[in-house]
Amino acid sequence: MATGNTSERERWQRLELVERLVAQSKLAQALTLAQELRRNALQHPDFLGQLAWLFSSLRDYQSAQDLYLAAIAVAPQEAGLRYNLATVLRVNGDLEAAERELDKAITLDPDDADAWLLRSGLREQTTQSNHVAGLQRQLAQPGRSVASRVKLRYALAKELEDIGRYEASFSSLKQGADLFRGQIQYDVQRDLDALAAIRQTFAAEFFRANGAAGHETSEPIFIVGLPRAGSTLLERILGCSAEVQLVGELNNFAHCLQEQMGRQFPGWQPTSLLDRVRKSGELEWAPLGERYLLSTRPYTGGKRCFVDKMPLNFLYIGMIRRALPDARIIHIRREEMDHCHAMYKHLFNHAYPFSYQLDELARYFLGYRQLMQHWHEQLPGVIHEVQYEALVTRPEATARSLYDFCGLAWEPHCLEFHAANQQPSGTGSASQVRRPLNDSAIGRWRHYATQLAPLSKWLQSASRIPQHPAGPGRPDQNL
Repeated sequence: MATGNTSERERWQRLELVERLVAQSKLAQALTLAQELRRNALQHPDFLGQLAWLFSSLRDYQSAQDLYLAAIAVAPQEAGLRYNLATVLRVNGDLEAAERELDKAITLDPDDADAWLLRSGLREQTTQSNHVAGLQRQLAQPGRSVASRVKLRYALAKELEDIGRYEASFSSLKQGADLFRGQIQYDVQRDLDALAAIRQTFAAEFFRANGAAGHETSEPIFIVGLPRAGSTLLERILGCSAEVQLVGELNNFAHCLQEQMGRQFPGWQPTSLLDRVRKSGELEWAPLGERYLLSTRPYTGGKRCFVDKMPLNFLYIGMIRRALPDARIIHIRREEMDHCHAMYKHLFNHAYPFSYQLDELARYFLGYRQLMQHWHEQLPGVIHEVQYEALVTRPEATARSLYDFCGLAWEPHCLEFHAANQQPSGTGSASQVRRPLNDSAIGRWRHYATQLAPLSKWLQSASRIPQHPAGPGRPDQNL
């Protein structure tokens, strides 16, 4: 803690309190206290930088940007502050300013692999303007940590792909993915067993039973699927409606589910993940739905609807339907090879551990496909399907159907979402959604047809599960 007079010590103590409140998900209290601190902030780079980080955690990205700028004014040589500012500028949509800050951060600290990785994704690199040589020099340096080499490998793969050097790109990508996979403990079969348990638990008998009614609210719109399918694009299109608030990817439903199980079954000790899945079928649904809605405050409540685009909520569709029967559920899907390749080449760090080896990726993808088909069979007409390729090639018809399903008045400017929607975006597609709609990502996997041949074989050799046709769902009020 900083030394000085009592007033300074109190402000540092209050800063620590805000951090604790954020960790405890007491967001309204944390935001109120953070705003008070901002009005009387210490002009100290560490204080300003930490307060900026907390505002970013609270999704007040403009305040975070302003505080990082204030911190840099005090300590312009702090590379970490410039990197953090760049992350917020990217969320706020100022990609050119973000790149300038990353250029400065890398000049100050050339070994910052995070900065190299973030910069590589801000724009499409060109043969005239790229960082390939610099990335290769960084990778040639001895003594690099595994984590650093992984990030540099992914950055180099991305830039090489941009300039059309596909064989070298895949080589760098595979090296990075193999390095990362070697550092994590993961068993894809455990996930597949859980997917099977979900299908068994939330089957016809569960949905036929006349369980207690859930929490009645039409606020939530869930976008589900697997990452890199186009969920951020869907979110931005919906966010052009004055009735819709965007809140990004929330872990709230899964967290509230665990809390509800703890309250409802005190002392119960599951012996496995499968036990936990099966026990979840016995929950009281209205309290779960109400707890989820309350947990989204203070980000929500100011508009008629909000979009929760956590992809992995596809696991909980049956529970969402019971807990929040009036919520809209949208499934975004993509051509399978493009989708799997897009996941494989993205560094998720602490999420989606199945995505770093092609065989594990194929196995999980098939399990996901099977579970989605199960939800369609058990909840006919409830889930609105959107095909990414249709969205980018027939945008108006696809977007109109989407708006109809959500009960929203049509907004023609939603097709110009990159200009019309200025809400923050902090996902892996934050840079892409600042650009006009285009079909450049369709068929991109074919540049790597030889390298991805095993993936294609695995997907094609599996027993085919029929895809539910894209189009509007029709919620069945009897379910």
